[in-house]
Amino acid sequence: MIESIKSRRGNAALILALALALTVCQIFGALAFADTDGVPYGAYASVDSVYLGGTPIGIVVKSDGLTVADYVEVITAGDAVCPAREAGILRGDTLIAINGNPLKEVRDISENVAASPDKVIVDIERGGDRKVAEVLPAKDIVSGEYKLGILVKNDIAGVGTVTFVKDDGRVCTLGHCIADPGENNAYKYQKGNFYRCRILGSVKGKENEAGVLKGVFDRNSESIGVIDLNNDFGVYGVATGSELYSSRPRVMTGMRNEVSPGKAYIYTTIEGQSPKKYEIEIVKVEVQDAPSTKGMVIRVTDKALLDVTGGIVQGMSGSPIIQNGKLVGAVTHVFLNDAAYGYGIYAEWLLQQ
Repeated sequence: MIESIKSRRGNAALILALALALTVCQIFGALAFADTDGVPYGAYASVDSVYLGGTPIGIVVKSDGLTVADYVEVITAGDAVCPAREAGILRGDTLIAINGNPLKEVRDISENVAASPDKVIVDIERGGDRKVAEVLPAKDIVSGEYKLGILVKNDIAGVGTVTFVKDDGRVCTLGHCIADPGENNAYKYQKGNFYRCRILGSVKGKENEAGVLKGVFDRNSESIGVIDLNNDFGVYGVATGSELYSSRPRVMTGMRNEVSPGKAYIYTTIEGQSPKKYEIEIVKVEVQDAPSTKGMVIRVTDKALLDVTGGIVQGMSGSPIIQNGKLVGAVTHVFLNDAAYGYGIYAEWLLQQ
């Protein structure tokens, strides 16, 4: 069997929260709704209003082909070798086909190598360019199987939050893209599914170490939405039913020029599926004339949230930001040196995607 990164299939549920450990930390999140902050249910029906999100959501985004995550030495009768590395295949490459046969699942590699153990021709996508590599598989002395010496995967999975849902069922989540850690390859992961999710609890953040919300979802369950876009402004798709918005309040949307420093609120779930409202302060607003991330700096001021999580944690990305009764943005990042602070993105840019 080809060595592979397990994709957590079967009956196991996923407990994940993905993040990039940069100067600030991108975070998936789950927000829930306690009350409407003066926004009545069903009050608005214009194009300037949306269904407010806040529900935790499981996200699985897939790529075409299989991405090389790492090398693995193959122990042969003579030596330890790595055929893929020797053939010039790099970490981050996407394997599209072997001997002209498309690769969709991890098992496709072992099946194609077994059918042609002496030599395989691998079609590769690297940075938008197509390449071809000739690889000589090595026979593993323990299993007797021929292998390429790579770990591969075909998806990324994690827990996020719904920011809003439009009238046509268009779903916005996260406020940032999903990509492999340390790589700018979100373009590879442009399709997938949304799943029901529950928050089990949280781990409090510490200085230089982001806290985390622990969420669980079953990727083998019925999906509640189909993903069709993954970019700098979030992960988007279409709801397959009304579950994501039927019980949500409608809220007017605020443009970037309506946002000002001062009191605001975020809605988040730190346990279960019941959302609550937490007070924050918008510390700084950036003047942006074109779609861009990090539009505002926010600070958690709510003692209840600070006591439990220390502020913003992995798992809160996509949390709606409400100011003056309007949806004005979403939480996207946390400051690693002080978890009470983070970045938000303007709702105006999210609505344009």
